Amino acid sequence: MSGEEYIDVDGSVLEGGGQILRLATVFSTVFRKPIRVFSIRAGRNTPGLRPQHLSGLQLIAKLCNGTLIGGHVGSTEIKFKPGLIKGGYFVADTGTAG
Repeated sequence: MSGEEYIDVDGSVLEGGGQILRLATVFSTVFRKPIRVFSIRAGRNTPGLRPQHLSGLQLIAKLCNGTLIGGHVGSTEIKFKPGLIKGGYFVADTGTAG
């Protein structure tokens, strides 16, 4: 996938929460297309990634040996480049969503 451009995803559309982030990274992994998600949770009282969003992103990255750039709590933009999906046993602690 070297040299591929990232597909831009506006993270503030619709309800502007974590759902668009989750769906975008799953589709990115399945279709092996790198994505850039920007304006993550832009309309929320606390914009950007929360711990549970970051935990989900890290789990997806492990699942496919992907690369996550900008993955930290509070980040309003991430880049995700998926690798090949692999089997195995994966665990993620999302903590609480509240």
